[in-house]
Amino acid sequence: MLVLLISVCLVTAVASAQRVDDILLLAGRFVQDTSARLSGVIADESYEQELSAQFVASGISTRLGRRALRSEALFMWVPVASQWMFVRNVLTVDGRPVPDSGDRLDRLLRDSGPDAGAALRQLQQENARFDLGPVVRTLGDPTFALRYMALDSQRRFSFSRAGTERISGVLSTMLTYRERRPPFVVTVDRMDAQSSGTMWIDDANGAVLRTNLRVTRPSGRGTFAVITVDFQKDARLGIWAPTRMSEQYNSMSGQTTKGTASYANLRRFGASVRIVPTEPPN
Repeated sequence: MLVLLISVCLVTAVASAQRVDDILLLAGRFVQDTSARLSGVIADESYEQELSAQFVASGISTRLGRRALRSEALFMWVPVASQWMFVRNVLTVDGRPVPDSGDRLDRLLRDSGPDAGAALRQLQQENARFDLGPVVRTLGDPTFALRYMALDSQRRFSFSRAGTERISGVLSTMLTYRERRPPFVVTVDRMDAQSSGTMWIDDANGAVLRTNLRVTRPSGRGTFAVITVDFQKDARLGIWAPTRMSEQYNSMSGQTTKGTASYANLRRFGASVRIVPTEPPN
């Protein structure tokens, strides 16, 4: 009886491992298809940020600032680096227009020639100045965690089944993941910062319905960032795209920045753009 019980357990474990591999293969193919179809798409982004501080002595949290941004969000895929590139062109801040932002993307891509990568990265840095809080980041990209599910990136992570959950009425399998070893994808203060989290995946087609990313500070100094994104299929374009993102960044000074973004009105950008790879994001 004991031998039989052990055999059954071993068979179950192998079947479970194979099933996770099957889900990862489907999800990898989904990300590959989505990366091609979403590249060159623009969405309207509504983005709210709130900065607060926790006073250790009293335990009271105080809000230090709040900001509302309205932007154009451009999604690009860099095939040679298997990476997303997300560019936020801020149009208004707290309802006030940003000078010369209305047709900035059009002019930038039209005047920069076929390789607009450097110009787009410069725009990324310029728009980072509107972020609240002491944490300088480029993680506010709703497609960031999708790169972890790319077929050529999955080997960097360990994956485990964590149950099921319904997302927008679809029963999804939850897979937890953790980066295996340095060098890690994300760096904080120029040091490796480990990524972990959960993916919600539709078993039927591999669609990634939700991503959760947690970035741990180097040397175990707490959580640096937590980002969760929901994805849905856009009815007009027939492609999967982010619809909502929530994020939190924790500074070493005790200040916390929370953000919530929503995406709507997807449309294709008319210009042809070629992007070259860049350094790993922070």
